[in-house]
Amino acid sequence: MAPFTIIKGKFHVKGYKPDGDSIRFEADNPAHWDAFQWNSPSKKKAAKKQLRIEAIDALETHYEGYHQPRPFALAALERLLKLLGIKDIHYSLNVTTIVKADDAQPGFIATDGLDQYDRPISLLFPASAKLTDGSLLTSDQLSLEKSVNYLLAREGLVYPTFYTSTDKAFVEKIRKAVRLAREDARGIWAIDRTPDLILWDTRTIQEDVTILPKLFRRLVEFCDAYADLAELPAYMARQKDNLELLNDPTRRSLASLMTFDVTGRRMSLIVPVEDIFFSPKG
Repeated sequence: MAPFTIIKGKFHVKGYKPDGDSIRFEADNPAHWDAFQWNSPSKKKAAKKQLRIEAIDALETHYEGYHQPRPFALAALERLLKLLGIKDIHYSLNVTTIVKADDAQPGFIATDGLDQYDRPISLLFPASAKLTDGSLLTSDQLSLEKSVNYLLAREGLVYPTFYTSTDKAFVEKIRKAVRLAREDARGIWAIDRTPDLILWDTRTIQEDVTILPKLFRRLVEFCDAYADLAELPAYMARQKDNLELLNDPTRRSLASLMTFDVTGRRMSLIVPVEDIFFSPKG
């Protein structure tokens, strides 16, 4: 695996629409970005980079006009911001944009590359972390348990979301944190309906139940395009997910890991979410 580059900078949320796994970051020394392969020159030049926070997926505060149950979606976001020292948060009236905050708090990211959208794939650390700007560290040299990513998973505020490119040492740390959080029914694990969901309409997944965000996004896209839930199993089967399972590199779809009743309303993900590895290009 490629080493992680440590970059010191500031985290920004004012005027943006972050959620519990999304935030912008401005490097103190922009020259650090020269070591990465960018698809878009404009994104390389942008002072404030949109990060992809590695290995976690928070409930959606806004997605194509939809949201997941806001109490837990906002809990993850506000815990993320608190861990990074960002306080005094005020939202717009539609609860999508942060219009006021104690912004530009210092901290670090550890990144080993960019995703397909030119987002640095990052572990986040507060300013108190004992890290050196510009250093190169392997995962066994990082205090992974002190990353914001790990802490959000340990507290049960986010779902694990691994890619085949995710550092394997970090995968094991997050998997352990998720197992402990689920055993203790912390946070989302007390109410997770991904293993057994009955979908009546989009209000179900916006207001009533908590499910894996990747599944939520698929369902709202389906509901925007179809009138009959009986078509959902076939729709899911047509998606090119290119997934793998832990210790099984056979490529498969998300639908192959699910069961549906004849109405399409009742569905179940039959494997633990932490056993799924998504394609980094998916």
